[in-house]
Amino acid sequence: MAEPFAAKLLGVIEGCTNPESAELLPDGETFVFGNCAMTMGIESFRGGMALVYLEGEAFISRARIRPDKTVELDERSIIDGETATLGCDVLTVATGRFPAGSVFMETGGRPITRDRASIVESSHSKVLVFDPIAGTVLGAIPLHAGSPFAERFNEVDQPNGLAIDSQGNLYIGDIPNSNPDPDPQAPPPVPPAVYRIPHDVIDSLADGSSDGLDRVQRVMMPNYVNGLTVSPVDDVCHAVSCNLASDPVGGGVYRLTQDDFDRGEQPDPIQRDLGVLDGIGVTRRGTLITSNPMTGELAAFRSDGTRLEIQVEGSPVRMPADFNVCYPSALDGEPALLIPDISVGQPPGAGVVAVADISGL
Repeated sequence: MAEPFAAKLLGVIEGCTNPESAELLPDGETFVFGNCAMTMGIESFRGGMALVYLEGEAFISRARIRPDKTVELDERSIIDGETATLGCDVLTVATGRFPAGSVFMETGGRPITRDRASIVESSHSKVLVFDPIAGTVLGAIPLHAGSPFAERFNEVDQPNGLAIDSQGNLYIGDIPNSNPDPDPQAPPPVPPAVYRIPHDVIDSLADGSSDGLDRVQRVMMPNYVNGLTVSPVDDVCHAVSCNLASDPVGGGVYRLTQDDFDRGEQPDPIQRDLGVLDGIGVTRRGTLITSNPMTGELAAFRSDGTRLEIQVEGSPVRMPADFNVCYPSALDGEPALLIPDISVGQPPGAGVVAVADISGL
C-alpha cells in the first residue's frame, strides 16, 4: 500500500485549455506549457467517445515561478494557430540551427477536426522548435507523410511524449490514435514506438534532408506509449504505457537503454500495474513519478522501492497529464512538479497548470 507524501501547492495558472505538458526553462523561473485544444462527441470517430484535436486552436503559454515561491501567468499566448501541442522539452546542447534553451514541442498529431463534425484525413505532425522568450518559431522537424522521416520509417500519427538528454539527443514517442474503429483491439495505423534522434542529426531533419536518418533508431512499444522523460541520474530515457484495452502489464514504466534502441524491442517494465499512465518523471535522487489521469493519482517510487502517493493539498488538478519534474531557483535545489490538468470534456479555459513543491523526493 502506498504511503502518503504531502506536497505543497505553490500556485495555479487558471484559464488553460486542455494543457498537456509543461517545462521549466534554464533560468529556473520561467516555464512554458501547451494548450492542446480538443473535443469529444464526433460521431464518425469511435461513436463520439474519443478525443479529437481542434485544428489551429492550440496555443503555447508562458508563466513564472517567482523568487517568493508564488506563481503567475506571464503571457497567455506566445505562439498560437497550432494543433495538438503535446510533449515538450528544452534543448540542452545547441545545434547549428537551434540555440540551447530552445523549446521542442510536438504538434499536429491526429485525430484532428476542423469543423467539430468530421475528421481531417491529412496530418501535419512535427516537432516545433521555438524561442520561449521572444515567442518566435525557429523551425520544425517534419514527421508527417511525405517527410524524409516518414519515408524512412512511417508518418508519426500522434507525437506525444518528448524528451532530450544531456547530450542533446531527442526522443519522441508516437501513440498512434487515429483509427476510427471503436473496437479497442483494432490495429493502430502505424506502430507505436519511441524514436531516438541523435543530436547531430536534428539540423538535417529540420532542413528537410534525409542526411543522418540511417542513425535514427526506434524501440517498438506494442503496449503503446505516452509520456517520456530522461532520468537525471543515468541520462536514460524512460517511457510509460497507456493502452486502456489490452496492456498486458496493466500500465508499465520502461527504461529504454541504448541496447534497447539497438535491438528495437521493448524491454520488460521496471514498474507495472499502474493503470492508464500519462506522465513520467525522475528526480535527481532517483525517485520515479507517474501520473494516471483516469484516477487522478500521482505515484512515486523512491530508489529504495518505497511507493508513495503524492497528495497536493488544495490542488484543483483532476486529470494530471504529462507533468514535468523541475528545479525552480526558489526551492534552492529541491524539486517541484509542473502539473497540467488535461481537463477532458471541459470547455475552453476550464483547465489549470499547478506547481507543487515536492522537496525531499
